[in-house]
Amino acid sequence: MHCRRCVVAGFVSVSLAAAAFTLAGCNVYRPGGSLRSNDTYTYIADEHYPVTVTLMDTRVNEPVWTADVPVGKQLTVRFHEAQYPDNAAHPDAMRWRFFDKPTRAGELGSVMAVPNKWSRRLDVSIRKSPEYPAGTDPRGQSSLTVAKPSESVPVPDDSARSVPSITTPAPTPKP
Repeated sequence: MHCRRCVVAGFVSVSLAAAAFTLAGCNVYRPGGSLRSNDTYTYIADEHYPVTVTLMDTRVNEPVWTADVPVGKQLTVRFHEAQYPDNAAHPDAMRWRFFDKPTRAGELGSVMAVPNKWSRRLDVSIRKSPEYPAGTDPRGQSSLTVAKPSESVPVPDDSARSVPSITTPAPTPKP
């Protein structure tokens, strides 16, 4: 029969080994990187931070690729070195995909040849905000009623509700 401390220690060591094995084989998509040196970047767009990501070729200072990240989505990009050895100008590969936010893992289905790591830069810009997903702009659905002095505003018929009357005292004459 095993003592309780030995069972717990064995369980902890097996759990740590399983966690290390799992983390070694997968990417974690999150803003700020995957906490590994695997050249993976994630950008999330929301109403007050709608982002555009542009891959620049720093040798000629021209954009190679650009993406407007839709609000409510995330863009994950990963670079792979020396995937196209016959292409001297663009030897590396960039894989990317838009996901619903937050997505921590998934296949990056799109791929293209890009400049090597010494000749490329990802630029991030913020579009005009607020920006809303299609069909969800609350600015067109306002329930605020604005009364102008020359207009009458309809009052809902609510006879069950008692509204106190407000009386204004008459102005006192000045001597």
